[in-house]
Amino acid sequence: MKRGWMNRPVFRFLLLSSAALVFTQLFPGTTGAAEPAPLQQMIDQARPGDTVAIPEGQYSGPIRVTKPLALVAEGTVIIASPSPEPGRAPVVTIASDHVTMQGILISDRRVNSADAALVVTGSYNVLEKIGIATWGTGIQLREAENNTLHNIRVIGQVKDGNAAGDSGHNHNHGAATSVQPVSPVQIRKGNGIDLFHSHHNRIVSNQVENVNDGIYLENSNGNQILQNTVQQSRYGFHFMGTLDTLLADNTGSENVTGAMLMETSRATVQNNQFFKQKNNPNSQGILVYDVTDSQLHGNWIEGNRVGLYLENSSGVDVRNNRLLLNFIGMQVKAASGNTLTANQFVSNVIQAQAQDSNTESFAGNYWDNLQTLDIDGDKRGDLPFEMNPFYLVLTDAVPAYQLFFQAPGFVFLENLFVSGTGTSIRDDMPLLASPADTASAQASGRSWAAGIIGALLLAGSIYMMYTGGKRQ
Repeated sequence: MKRGWMNRPVFRFLLLSSAALVFTQLFPGTTGAAEPAPLQQMIDQARPGDTVAIPEGQYSGPIRVTKPLALVAEGTVIIASPSPEPGRAPVVTIASDHVTMQGILISDRRVNSADAALVVTGSYNVLEKIGIATWGTGIQLREAENNTLHNIRVIGQVKDGNAAGDSGHNHNHGAATSVQPVSPVQIRKGNGIDLFHSHHNRIVSNQVENVNDGIYLENSNGNQILQNTVQQSRYGFHFMGTLDTLLADNTGSENVTGAMLMETSRATVQNNQFFKQKNNPNSQGILVYDVTDSQLHGNWIEGNRVGLYLENSSGVDVRNNRLLLNFIGMQVKAASGNTLTANQFVSNVIQAQAQDSNTESFAGNYWDNLQTLDIDGDKRGDLPFEMNPFYLVLTDAVPAYQLFFQAPGFVFLENLFVSGTGTSIRDDMPLLASPADTASAQASGRSWAAGIIGALLLAGSIYMMYTGGKRQ
């Protein structure tokens, strides 16, 4: 799991930001000094293109930016909603293009509000080093294009319908410790970063915790979601009706589902890490439903209830993924015309299951429990690996039959069911060594060859120097 970002200066900044948010929520209205001049007044008096240096202190929202400005915090700057009433405006609204906001903390106490703490309706804006503690949604982009969200931390204050820290263990690293519920009504979680009809935005190196969906895209095309971390939420990354989305180098852990793609086309999901989505009966590392013409390449999917779930999808290229230590490595259901190759299935309780599916290409994957022969020495099994649908069909019909998993009688029935039926999907050319092991062996061979050549060149140089010296 990628941890290096925690050592970056931005992490330390956001940690301090969370501490500041704790202080203001525990002791509202106290910052050690009187509130400076109203922030909205400073913004209104600035000319388009100006940089507004915001003095350290706590400011009351709502704040609205309607012209190109750079808003830069000097020290700890907190903008807070004045009350928990849901009908109030967002804490900050950016309704202009070419706005830069940097180093600001936002505390949103509104409950069950339809609007996020920070709402962006303009384009070509840059938001970075921002901390948000919210009872609802952190950031919303609405018909907003070509914006950049960078190094932002969103922490949801609601845990199972109550205030985070109200009961049980708090995972928010001090962002809202011991804060009491602000309303007796049932509190609904919002999304961390929410895009609707918003295209070609870059969402890079953000952290989202304890929300409904970490990063949610609906009817939004051409967005790049890079190097983000989402944890302890429902869906880490959730795409609905999107085109040309890039999801790369992200991490999802301890969510219900790491990434959920639905009614999506031409998505690229590559080099992500999805760990420990397992505490819900419906947990998956990656869930793909009604997806077409997309790529899932080079993802690390470990310790989930189901590593990869693929249903009602076609034209999906699943390649070079590593699925290990999941309860079920992969489930394929009602899917056709997909390519699944060069994937590694290691130490899953059930490697793979398939039902009502067929593929144009399902060959050349590595299965660590494969029992086969290699008579021709091509490093591929001469006996296929079959994905038996028996367990999936039976437990779908009667979920209680999961109690008989791997029971001797169950295994016998499974083998009897598939024998001669032609109902299973099979890998007809399974690999005998994982692609990673093969690459390592090739690299080792290249290193050995390079070492020999280097030794020969060194010996030749010494010989020439010695013989040349003797002649002289």
